[in-house]
Order: sequence, then structure tokens, then C-alpha cells
Amino acid sequence: MRFIDRAAIVTGASMGIGASVTRELAQRGARVFAFARSEDKLQKLAEENPRIIPVVGDVTVAEDRARLLETAGEVDILINNAGLASFGNVAEQAPAEIQHMFDVNVLALIDMTQRVLPGMLHRKNGHICNVGSVISHVATPQMTVYASTKFAVEGFSDGLRRELAGTGVNVSLIQPGPVATAFWDRGARGDRPDVAEGGNGIPAQWVSNAIVRAIRFDRVPGYATVGVPRALGVARVLDVPGVSYALDLVAGVIQLPGTKSERKDAPVIPLHRDTK
Repeated sequence: MRFIDRAAIVTGASMGIGASVTRELAQRGARVFAFARSEDKLQKLAEENPRIIPVVGDVTVAEDRARLLETAGEVDILINNAGLASFGNVAEQAPAEIQHMFDVNVLALIDMTQRVLPGMLHRKNGHICNVGSVISHVATPQMTVYASTKFAVEGFSDGLRRELAGTGVNVSLIQPGPVATAFWDRGARGDRPDVAEGGNGIPAQWVSNAIVRAIRFDRVPGYATVGVPRALGVARVLDVPGVSYALDLVAGVIQLPGTKSERKDAPVIPLHRDTK
């Protein structure tokens, strides 16, 4: 797909992966509707390129999603990037926190997809790109619920791609490993506005480059599901029953931080929301 004069929506666009791919698409000639909660950050992003149109809203609010689609009009590209995670053993996590994670990571993503699909199907052209995670192949203690949301994103993306085969509408799934943004740093210190971008992991630019390539080469085999870096594509082998059983054995021997019984009263710490 070519990007010139295409209308694109990016959720969670104010920082990290979302901001990076917003810049990249705008530089390639697309009109990008950058959607997030932080008005200040979106405004600064929009000042970089006149093709970036900021839309302030919360991805979990249906009225905000409807207003975004009304503002954007006909959408050629949808990038479901907004995400939320939290640490904690399942027995310790608050139901409201779990519900919120699914609202952001799964339900909002599905609703956004349903809102753009009729127009794309009518025009027989469009691309939906979902940002998942390599964790969908290997759920670990403390990240169980978060991993389950990314399992859902993977299943939804795979099924939707097959459902839309031959319609002209393409679906891609990007599965990055840990990314060097404030996502994980804020998990260690709470959802604080004074925590700057940074952290350990791959650059956000790597992920945005993968998103752009997946859309650009959407009819080329090998771009439907993309690990970032590409070597992480082998993570799918972790789904093989024998390998999965080996991981179960390892988990039974190694106590990860926060999994011991004396940590049962440890507070659940929310991580950075990419919806900002």
C-alpha cells in the first residue's frame, strides 16, 4: 500500500511506538489522526508535521472513539497501538485493574476495527495493523493477565486476516519484545508523569519501521505477523507442547521476583499506559 494522501489512525500516539509511527507515516505523505489522552504531547507532535491531526480522547470511552472516526472520515489505515499492562500474580490483582487492561488492550481494539471495517470493505481496500507482543507466546508469572490480553490480540488478528482474505482489506500483527520506552520504567515507579521516555529494550523506531513495512508490503508473504526484532519470530516455537512443558518445569524450579508467598500482599503496580 502507498501512503500518499492515505488517511491513517494511530491510537496511543502521544509517545513511544505510537509517536514514532505517526511521524513516519506523516513523513511518507499520509494524513495521520493521532489519538491519545495527552493534549500537550499530541500538540507538540502535530507541530512537527502539518499532516498530523491531533485528536484528544480515551480509547476506552466509546464516545471518544466515535468522535475520532467522525473526525477522520474514510480511514485507509488503522494502527491499534494503545496498550496497558500491570504486574501482579492473578490472585493479587484487582478485578477493576484486570477489566481495565482488557478494555484497553482488547475490547477497544476490536471496537475500533469494527468501526473502520465497513468503509474498507466497501472500497475493497484498507489495512489494519495490531500491535501485540512476543509475550503472547510465553506467559510468565507476574505478567499472566497482560499476556492473556496479547494472546487475545494474536487470535483476533489471525482470525480476522483469514476472514478478510480476498476482500482487499489486509491485517498485520506486530509482536515486539521489550521496547525502550517509559512503558516498563513506569511499572517500577508507578504511573508518574515525571518518568521520562527511556528504558531497556529495542528502540521504538524499530517497531514503527516494522509497522510501516507490514503496511507497505501487505500483499507480500511474510509480513502478516512480524516479530521485532525479526529473530523473535522464533518465539512461536514456545507454543509447541513439548517446549511449553519444559517452561512449566522451569517455572516450578525458579522463583521469579514477587512470586513467593511472602509477597502475596505486595501492591499491584500499574505500568505506563500507551493511551496517553
